[in-house]
Amino acid sequence: MSHRRLLALALAVALAALAAWAMIPGSALAGTAQNQRCFACHAQSGLSTVEANGALRSVTVNTDYWSRSVHSQLDCTSCHVGFVPGKHSTTVTQGWWKQAALTSCSNCHAKEFAMYSGSFHGNLVMNERATNAPTCADCHGSHAIINPTSAEFRASIPSICGRCHAERSFTYSDTYHGQATELGGTMAAVCTDCHGNHRILPPSNPDSLVSSRNIVSTCRKCHPKANSLFATYLVHVDRGNPRSSFIIWFNDLAHAALIGVLFAFGGSHCLLYFYRGRREGLYGRRTH
Repeated sequence: MSHRRLLALALAVALAALAAWAMIPGSALAGTAQNQRCFACHAQSGLSTVEANGALRSVTVNTDYWSRSVHSQLDCTSCHVGFVPGKHSTTVTQGWWKQAALTSCSNCHAKEFAMYSGSFHGNLVMNERATNAPTCADCHGSHAIINPTSAEFRASIPSICGRCHAERSFTYSDTYHGQATELGGTMAAVCTDCHGNHRILPPSNPDSLVSSRNIVSTCRKCHPKANSLFATYLVHVDRGNPRSSFIIWFNDLAHAALIGVLFAFGGSHCLLYFYRGRREGLYGRRTH
């Protein structure tokens, strides 16, 4: 084989290896060939914000976050369908948020999108046109999407759900599950373990994972010996609110009162003992 053929073969192999490496998520060249023209504008800081789905959103893309995303090997137009580099017309940008944060996800994640469509959240977004209900991007992010099976994503679930369900997040943090998770535990249940992920339904729906029909089997995923009595444990209870659970509120109040009485009695006893000792010279220097 001639030197010219060997050189051509070596060059072809090198180019193939470089192209394969460029498609690895997180590599320095991942997506560069497809997206460098988009980043020429959207990687700049201080760009103006645009209104989408009832909120102001930045059009600046953090390329450091994007390069570590599980979608970094994709072209920008995989989600932003119809866009081309350059000034975007209102015809193209109309409805871009719903397209990028919802519809485009179904092109690759049809199974998950079908479950979401039949969920409580999906019904609010697609049927009732609610602007405050979560889309795919609200839970998974947009340009900084991390692997949903990773420990990092699992640890972030309570805070993600807490954006809309602050009161529920507060009461969850008061439970063993919540405290173990906040301390770095990876085995304790988070929101999606009990309520599901893409097909979340209200407890009143018989198909919900936390309905009276399914709650025991849901608990048994982590607690094999769980029974109907075990499943009556009240998770989302505000101990300081009698309307949340009067029994728990009263027990906490009685416990606090009992502790107060015991400390008051013990403190008074110590003070009187000290006073009596002082009067009788028990603490004097000449006292043996």
